Amino acid sequence: MKAVFFDMDGVLIDSETYSHEVIDEFLRLDNCPIPPERFYMLIGSHKSLDTWEKIVEGYELNEPLEQFKQRMQAYTGPRRWNFDFNKRIFPEVKQVLIHLKEKGVFLACASSSNLKYIHDVLNSQDLTQYFDCIVSCDDFTKSKPDPEIYLHCLKQSGLAKEDCMIVEDSPLGIEAAKRSGIKVAARVDHHFGLDQSQADYWIEDLTELYQFLDN
Repeated sequence: MKAVFFDMDGVLIDSETYSHEVIDEFLRLDNCPIPPERFYMLIGSHKSLDTWEKIVEGYELNEPLEQFKQRMQAYTGPRRWNFDFNKRIFPEVKQVLIHLKEKGVFLACASSSNLKYIHDVLNSQDLTQYFDCIVSCDDFTKSKPDPEIYLHCLKQSGLAKEDCMIVEDSPLGIEAAKRSGIKVAARVDHHFGLDQSQADYWIEDLTELYQFLDN
């Protein structure tokens, strides 16, 4: 393994559990009939993907979908992205990045989140310096599950696909990785029941990536 391309939310930082706590809060206050589990479809998704029709399918809203969506985003948006990154970063992340860089591994962060948020998270933990490539799905024509973002990382690395690995957690991200032809390790989900069955490997902790390094 000479390169690792990391997703961010759910892989480097445990932001998704907090995000869905905020969504649950809105649904309770709004007396919304849609079960919170429906919103798990948003995990790993980009704003360009129209998942809302599927989320509300079978449930009757008292307003147009676009209005409901705007109200929900107005409530959850400021809360979802304003939290203590120090409390949510997975504890082994910095140690793993340092170790991989010492081994000469090319590192990329490839997230569906917007670039400002990505940099806010990485800068808050002094992690930006370890990445050779930091990209958002905003930078590409198509978002995950399209493999474009990972093929870009591959090109930047200058390596062959068999020398690289992707670390993901969401079904959309795993599908993007598989479509890129690069091996993917899924950080095991214990909260949302995500379908990670298409991954090549499953890891509980990023230190498990060490097994793929040449000793």
